[in-house]
Amino acid sequence: MSRISDLLIPHVTEGRLARIDAVLDQRTRNFVAVFERVWDPHNISACLRSAEALGIQEIHVVEADTPFKPSKDVVQGSAKWLEITKHRTSTDCIRNLKMRGFTVAAGALTDDAVSLDELDFNEPMALAFGNEHEGLSEEFMARCDVVFRIPIHGFTQSYNISVSAAISMYHGVLERTRLFGTSGDLTEEQKDELRDRWLIKTVPLAREILKRDEEATRRDG
Repeated sequence: MSRISDLLIPHVTEGRLARIDAVLDQRTRNFVAVFERVWDPHNISACLRSAEALGIQEIHVVEADTPFKPSKDVVQGSAKWLEITKHRTSTDCIRNLKMRGFTVAAGALTDDAVSLDELDFNEPMALAFGNEHEGLSEEFMARCDVVFRIPIHGFTQSYNISVSAAISMYHGVLERTRLFGTSGDLTEEQKDELRDRWLIKTVPLAREILKRDEEATRRDG
């Protein structure tokens, strides 16, 4: 473990440390979620909360002309455990993900959309969800790799975005678990890095503890 963990672990309970390590074991960086121009704070907050609960570590947000403003009442602190990357345009977002080897799958009700069940989660996957009223932009749709839709068995034509995201992300986690035995895929190095970050967020006065140690190290030469 790192120096940060060595200093901060004595300040957390065994139960809390066990919880952190259990969450790390189920965390994924090869399955991410993308949200484009989601304007309702309650909707984006519900999406973040579901993503964190399902072990998804990375969220990508395309703001464009829609500022990212989650609701603290709904998100309930879940955002602080996530890595949220903001992109100015959909093109920037998709280019970034494709350079890292992700398949970008856009959720939309189009004639050529495949069923969510047909997506291949063997490779890194990014599921994208769009604006509550207009869906994903033409720019995003033109650059994505595949379009998917959630099967519907009733008269209702679509789900609310937060429900769509939760269903889709849960399906992805189940598929990854079926394929790999677990949805978690962090390396030990990545786990150590995240553990440090989370301990800093968990331990009261963590930064003061680290600062004192740094100052003592400098004094001792």
